[in-house]
Amino acid sequence: MKYAAFFLLPVLIAGCEKYIIFHSPDFEQKLVIVSFLSPADTDYFVSVTSNQPLRHFADHREDPGNITGTVDDGLYEYPLIKEGEGYHFRPGNMELIPGKTYTLKVTSDKGLTAEASATIPRLRDLMIEIDTESVVHEGNGIYDDWREFIIKTEFSDDPGEINFYSVTGRFTGYKTYEGFDTDVYKERLWFEESFLKDVRKDQNNRIKLETRISRSYQYYDSAFITVYVMNTEESYYLYHKSLLEYNGSDNPFSEAKPLYSNIRGGLGIFTSYILDSLMFRLK
Repeated sequence: MKYAAFFLLPVLIAGCEKYIIFHSPDFEQKLVIVSFLSPADTDYFVSVTSNQPLRHFADHREDPGNITGTVDDGLYEYPLIKEGEGYHFRPGNMELIPGKTYTLKVTSDKGLTAEASATIPRLRDLMIEIDTESVVHEGNGIYDDWREFIIKTEFSDDPGEINFYSVTGRFTGYKTYEGFDTDVYKERLWFEESFLKDVRKDQNNRIKLETRISRSYQYYDSAFITVYVMNTEESYYLYHKSLLEYNGSDNPFSEAKPLYSNIRGGLGIFTSYILDSLMFRLK
């Protein structure tokens, strides 16, 4: 009976197995568009690709076909120019004006069409300010004392409208050695919120954020902090927030969330922003 039980166990386990036949949903091909407009740019890039089936071989990618497209500013239509891996249109052909709406239309010879509109945010002075704070932390005899360098940034919000922002920064240090070229070090600075609504403003309609430098600027001959504040469309904010939730969820059992899209007849994002910045010299 001992040996019989040994041989019977795999049979019992196999009897508990169930097989489920997975049927992939029918694939509907759509154009995927990604483009971000800003008057500060010198070249406007439009990526046009195709969505892909849920199950496909890695060496086979759905082709969007031959693409034609236009950007309409309400008075004229300007064609997209195919260059390299994407499509372009330039300020020489069309000027981007704050407060104005632009419509992108894309068509494929496979019968696919997609369309979206973007309205450039209103241009205004955000009155950016940068301050610094240096804090020495004691190692209490276990570790060496170490210095934390904090970058405090604030800017103004217009209380008469709903605004959305994206904030980032950069630390740049220059070090010249005798007989050698100048060494340039650049580091991206991340604030506690990269994409935010104007609900963070205080009673003075100021939005305040902080970030930190990971290395000492004292090592360099000269060093600078640059803060970039983008006043964006709501669609810009919603797209990037959905992208963060899609890629950065800590819960493996959370419900899958689709990426935000404002493309009619397709997928992706067509949106805009206004850029303001301030450079602060540390030394």
